[in-house]
Amino acid sequence: MRTFARAGIDRQAAEDATPEPRSGSSKLRPWLWLGVLGGLAVRLLFACASPAPAARPASHRAFYFWRTTFALSPAERTALAELHVERLYVRMFDVVWDDAAHGTAEAGPLVASDRVPAGIEVVPVVFVRQGIFTRDHLGEAGAAAAARTTWESIAHRTATLGASPHEVQLDCDWTDQTRAGYFAFVAGLRAAAPAGTILTATIRLHQVKYRERTGVPPVDRGTLMFYNMGNFSADPDARAIFDAASASRYLARIPTYPLPLDVALPIWSWTVQLRDGIVVGLLQSTDPDELPGLPFLDHATPDRYVVTETTFLHGTLLRAGDALKIEVTGEAEAQAAAELVAPTLPVATSARTVTLFDLSERNLAHHGLASLAHLYDTVR
Repeated sequence: MRTFARAGIDRQAAEDATPEPRSGSSKLRPWLWLGVLGGLAVRLLFACASPAPAARPASHRAFYFWRTTFALSPAERTALAELHVERLYVRMFDVVWDDAAHGTAEAGPLVASDRVPAGIEVVPVVFVRQGIFTRDHLGEAGAAAAARTTWESIAHRTATLGASPHEVQLDCDWTDQTRAGYFAFVAGLRAAAPAGTILTATIRLHQVKYRERTGVPPVDRGTLMFYNMGNFSADPDARAIFDAASASRYLARIPTYPLPLDVALPIWSWTVQLRDGIVVGLLQSTDPDELPGLPFLDHATPDRYVVTETTFLHGTLLRAGDALKIEVTGEAEAQAAAELVAPTLPVATSARTVTLFDLSERNLAHHGLASLAHLYDTVR
C-alpha cells in the first residue's frame, strides 16, 4: 500500500510541473508517463522482493502409547487415521536398579502383539528411574555401560514393532543430585546409537524453572510435560494432573528454555485411593465411568466414592472405609492446558511435535476426535 501511495504523489507532482504541450512537443507526455511507470515497476519489484514474515511450520501430531502390550483396537486405529497422527511415542521398558545384580535391569518390557500402522513413525521411549544414579548405585562411572545395554534393548524391541528407531526419547525426573549420572547416561546412549539418531528428553516444569540447579540435558530437543503439576491430596479441589494455578508459577521461564521444545498434553483421568485422609495409591487402570455400577462403593459426592467392604479392584486391595477420588481431565481441562501453554512456547524454527498422553479407547471416548483435533491445532 505504501508503494502505490508514493507513486501517486510522484505522478501528480510531475503533472503539476509540466506545462501544456506546444506544437511539436506532443511526444513529451508519453515519455513522462513511461518514466513514471518505470519507477512504479521498480518499487513494486522491491516490495515483492522484501521478505514476508515466516509462517510457523505445521506441527506433528503424536500420541504416547503407555501400555505393556502393544495392540491397537479398531477404534484406536481409526483415531490415528482420522486425526492424521504421524508419530507414536511407545514406552519400551523402565530402567531400574537391581540390587541382586548390582546393576541396571529392565522392568515391564513391552510385548508386541501388533504392528504399527503404515506411515506412522515409532519413537521408542524409555523411563529411567532417577534412583539408579545415586552414589550407592550406578553413578557416572557405570552410566556409559548401562546406556549401551539400554540401546541394544531399544533397537531390539522397536524391531518387534516392524520399525527402526530414528529418534529415542528418555523420560527421567532427574534432580540436581542425579543430573551428573543422568547426563552421562544420555551421552553414553548417544555414543551407542547410530550417527544421526535424534535424542529427545521429557522436561518437567520444575526442570524448566530451576534449570540452573537441574541443568539442561545434552539432547537435541525436549518435550515439555504440561501435566502432573499439582499435589496428590485428599482435598476435593486439589488436582494433580492439570492445575492452572500451579502451572502459572512456571510459565515465565518456558520461553527462554535453551532447547527446542515440543509439548505433551493430558487427556487421561485417574482414580486416587485415600485411606484415613492420606493418598495410598493410584488406580490408573480403573475407568471412573465404571465406579457407579460397583456394589461395594457408595457414591458420597460427585467425584468421590467410599468403599463399603474390603475387596479387590483390578488387582488393587480396597479396604472398607477407603475413599476413591476421581480426577477427570475432560475436554475443557485439556483445552485449558493447551491454551495456557501455547503462548509461552519458544517460536518454532522447525515443526513442533504435539503429543497427547495417552492413546486408549477410554480417553478417545471421553474426548472425541473433534476436540482432540482442536487440541493439536491450538499449539503451533
